Amino acid sequence: MSVEVLILVVTAVLAVVAIGAAVVAVRAARRIAQPPARPVEEPVTRRPATVVVREPSPGVAPPAGQELEPRVVEGRLVVPPTQEQVVQTALGRPGVRLSVFVHGAAYALRAESRDRIAALMRREYRRRRRERLQAGRRAVRSAQPPAASDEWLGGS
Repeated sequence: MSVEVLILVVTAVLAVVAIGAAVVAVRAARRIAQPPARPVEEPVTRRPATVVVREPSPGVAPPAGQELEPRVVEGRLVVPPTQEQVVQTALGRPGVRLSVFVHGAAYALRAESRDRIAALMRREYRRRRRERLQAGRRAVRSAQPPAASDEWLGGS
């Protein structure tokens, strides 16, 4: 079996697996998109307790460090997300992550960035080479016995 035929077979198998995964994903997405059947609720005969909610003025954010308070809206408890949850959700989306990656790649591929990165790498390479050479010289000096002239100068 030649290499070309082997590559063709592997590509075909990979394509079949990808199509199968796409079909499964589409079915799951359709299942999620369909609203569940809601049972018919009987009207409530007694009146719910009155809830007093202090609402901040529209367009005004709460003071720093103070979270929004949970409140009851139309009989449901609404708990606002924390600022950290909002940021994680916004930055965790695939589109946002992809755009951040593309922006970083585009920035890294600019001429001035490439030159700066190359200069940093060159500087780091030279620094490590200089350290290796110095360590080698120290090792040679410590392994060699002192020269005769050194004994004569510092002799006993």
